Amino acid sequence: MLPLAHELLRHGTEVVLVANSLPALNDVTAMELPEIVAEATKHFDILRGAAEAGGLLMDAMSNTQDNPSEKLSSTPLMVAENGCGRPCIDLRQVSSELAAVAKDADLVILERMGRALHTNYNARFKCDALKVNTCSCHHWF
Repeated sequence: MLPLAHELLRHGTEVVLVANSLPALNDVTAMELPEIVAEATKHFDILRGAAEAGGLLMDAMSNTQDNPSEKLSSTPLMVAENGCGRPCIDLRQVSSELAAVAKDADLVILERMGRALHTNYNARFKCDALKVNTCSCHHWF
């Protein structure tokens, strides 16, 4: 999702990365996301600027490899917990933090099998929604 977040930020879109509050299978948790984002900011100035604007980086990264073709973003990149500790997500029971940041969203992207297809395939949103998954089951095609 970071390449997509990078592209959205490049176009001035505010991005909130949402992850599980508790560990589930091999999913990243919201507590782990800032460290992952910080590592990516070493290579992409737009992510670094957005992470700083969103409060994910407390101080500027001193060991970054600046890319002069990318300008620092002032559009914030933020992280929110979804309130779950499972691979699936029940959108009726998300965290108050997620409910607050999603209230005025223009686009929601649900990613992976449990969130995008298994539990929320028929979910309807008040904004545009993109449900993304890679299906590896040959009998679906």
